[in-house]
Amino acid sequence: MAKKVSAFRQYLNSSRTLHYSLILTLPVLAIYEFGNLILFRDSFFELRNSGEILLRSFFDTIHLTNPYLISAILVGAFIVVMVRGYRIEKRPGIHANYYIYMLLESIFWGALLFTSMQLFTRLPLQILRLEDKLANMNLALGAGIFEELIFRLVLIGALMVILEQGLNIVGKWSVVIAIILAAIVFAGFHLFMESYQFPIFAQRILGGILLGTLYYFRGYGISVYTHIIYNFLILADSW
Repeated sequence: MAKKVSAFRQYLNSSRTLHYSLILTLPVLAIYEFGNLILFRDSFFELRNSGEILLRSFFDTIHLTNPYLISAILVGAFIVVMVRGYRIEKRPGIHANYYIYMLLESIFWGALLFTSMQLFTRLPLQILRLEDKLANMNLALGAGIFEELIFRLVLIGALMVILEQGLNIVGKWSVVIAIILAAIVFAGFHLFMESYQFPIFAQRILGGILLGTLYYFRGYGISVYTHIIYNFLILADSW
């Protein structure tokens, strides 16, 4: 007889899957890309967050310069992977209430991350104009989506493959090493957009470790929203 899984365990297992994560993330991605086309229509290809560095480089390499097409490709890719993930994972339907729980959980983790980071050091932000506030709110969405995509979903997964299959480091150590290395790379990529300051660099490593740990245990969707909530709290604190 199959062991009955509790409702709480079902939520934990389902909410960390890729298709639940992408369904949760898709509306935010659409808002972000639409905001880019409106708020940054004259500077669409300006680098806005460290997670977009590789994506922008890729689009430059293939000479794709139409902002509307780029936005459509990104949103379309999310939809394709979301549908594909649903079919592969073969989950019995979608529980709409799980998305409410995921949002509430993300708010909790985002507030906890913000509190932890503020104890470490405060980011020097001063945003006065309404236009800048709207732009930074939109940027906060993109940072959560693309930085979690590149530095958690892709990079941690790739590092674990290298550590386990290439270096024969298995078990918990491959996870720990992958999370730490991804956090260092995450902090390093921010240096493309800001000058080096050790307290801020170290804070980003710590934040990357915390978000990487959250991603590993709770999935991409919750790590994205946690990152976004954290960014919004940073902005609110600066206003």
